[in-house]
Amino acid sequence: MPRKKRYPRPKRFSNKPKYDSRGHRSPIYIKWREDVKKRDGKRCQWPNCGCRNKNSLEVHHIKTWAKYPALRFVLANGITLCKRHHAFVKGKEVDYEVFFLKLLECQMIRKLKKNRKK
Repeated sequence: MPRKKRYPRPKRFSNKPKYDSRGHRSPIYIKWREDVKKRDGKRCQWPNCGCRNKNSLEVHHIKTWAKYPALRFVLANGITLCKRHHAFVKGKEVDYEVFFLKLLECQMIRKLKKNRKK
């Protein structure tokens, strides 16, 4: 009985685009996320959380990605949250906008006071 001719298997994910539709893998988005995490000391900014696990930290847009495209990569429009708190605020961004902006304002005031003492 003759052997069947084998064809090479197609490479998986070979047609996968380099960047996803929202640009989460783009260099500018990756840099923005890293800059926000660095500014926040690589810890969750939710009061009394203090999560520092690098794998559980995510960067959240204060003003939504879809409604405010001009603010997508503005440092002041991002805040570092752990996965737990990020999941908690997803879908309720409008309710937490003022809260997150106040958190960032307090953070900046603390940094200014610390720098004045030096």
